[in-house]
Amino acid sequence: MSNNEAVQGQKNIYSANSDVNAIDFFVRMLQNKIATAQPVKVVAVDTQGAQGPTGYVDVLPLVTYVDGKGQAVQPVTLYHLPYSRIQGGKAALIIDPVPDDIGVAVFAQSDSSNVTAGTTEPQQPGSLRKHSQSDGFYIGGFLNQAPSCYLELTQDNKCNLIATSGVNIKGDVTVEGDVIANGISLTKHVHGGVESGGSNTSGPK
Repeated sequence: MSNNEAVQGQKNIYSANSDVNAIDFFVRMLQNKIATAQPVKVVAVDTQGAQGPTGYVDVLPLVTYVDGKGQAVQPVTLYHLPYSRIQGGKAALIIDPVPDDIGVAVFAQSDSSNVTAGTTEPQQPGSLRKHSQSDGFYIGGFLNQAPSCYLELTQDNKCNLIATSGVNIKGDVTVEGDVIANGISLTKHVHGGVESGGSNTSGPK
């Protein structure tokens, strides 16, 4: 077997030269087993219904591992990570992820498999694993394409809603202030061509 075919670890000739080097090597190996957070790409989405509980994504880490020879080791897909929504109680902003979105996966300190939708009390860890990629959560998105449908809140107290395919509202709408449509005021416009006592009507009351 040639040296190129041999399995090579990350220990070097200096790793055991002193107690400090040995501890340093041990810490570096321990760090490789601790999952914290990393950028990922969404490869599949399970929305669980548009109005239902938050769904799940399968994601691919975007940073490779490195072997003892310094060569990249391709990561594997992480399955069934719950994804986040901006939500408080029954109110939520629903923007479900789609494949190829880039976000970040964060990993729980302990086995969190017993924490599911509707959990209200602390749960015992499902196993003794720690800082594992099996206990991931997806937060999106970062470094993605420019949106074409969005709600923008600006620092000059304006709200811009861009939805070129239309806006659907279910429920009553209350407006305090004027509404301008194609340059025409809802509260200040006048009706031309309608005579009342020999003049155009006034604006709406």
